[in-house]
Amino acid sequence: MNTTKENSIIKWFRKPFPLVESTNDKVLISLGSGVVVVCILILIKPFGLESYNGIFFFLAGFGVIDFIITALNLFLLPLLVPHFLKSTSFTTGKNLLIILWILLNISFVNYFYSNFMIDKIYPTNFESHNSISFSKWVTMTFSVGIIPVIFALYYIEKRFFWINSSRAENLNKETSKPHQDKLGKQIQLKSNKDTTLTINSADLICVKAEGGNYASVYWYEKNSTKTELIRMTLTGFMENTNTTDALVRCHKSYIINLNKVISYQGNARSILIQLEGLDFSVPLSRSFPRNKLKRSN
Repeated sequence: MNTTKENSIIKWFRKPFPLVESTNDKVLISLGSGVVVVCILILIKPFGLESYNGIFFFLAGFGVIDFIITALNLFLLPLLVPHFLKSTSFTTGKNLLIILWILLNISFVNYFYSNFMIDKIYPTNFESHNSISFSKWVTMTFSVGIIPVIFALYYIEKRFFWINSSRAENLNKETSKPHQDKLGKQIQLKSNKDTTLTINSADLICVKAEGGNYASVYWYEKNSTKTELIRMTLTGFMENTNTTDALVRCHKSYIINLNKVISYQGNARSILIQLEGLDFSVPLSRSFPRNKLKRSN
């Protein structure tokens, strides 16, 4: 029984989770986190306080610290550990680790801030107060933060899973018929082997960005899937090749052929597209217009 529970927890930690990428979302999350901290302090009255007269700005400082530390981590961590914070492989467990790291940072700054303020700025308000050790600050911060964090993660994961699964189900219903485009145009691409690839657009499956100015092209040839690395960006591919309406850039890293779509599936992180001939799924950008995926009758 315990092993089953442990396996369920591990499975939940490995579930896909949406990565916060937009600047507005990062600022709002940081601001909301700081406001929640101030509200919690007002409710629990720390340090044996019976009144907040004269020290409201002291307590508000903890909210400011929370806002600054959270914002710095949300903006800097993707630059410092980009491989850990990839949107296509971000999970609930990774998100929990990031939150625990942020809580530890906040505990560290709160420790020095509180001791300085209590000893130097508000000594008369805390005459009977003894300095709180760093380990106690960590315990206090994690005790206050970890429970709502777990509940929030669970709620967000379930909600986004339901939203994306519903959208994927609708897309499967709306795109059940072939896309009526006049395919059959020849696409000529310069491969990394100093040769020219000539691919019929009807056989193209997808194009995947590989970083820098390179991309991998996947296509059908003699009933098998072929792949080749080319020196071209996805933007360059869309602009400089004879593309058709069936070829769309569904994600910053992928161009797909709508006629090769098998199905759409949803998880908490995104909607995934399963294409013919591929052993991996292609993510659908949250900002991609869904009506572009609808196929004509």
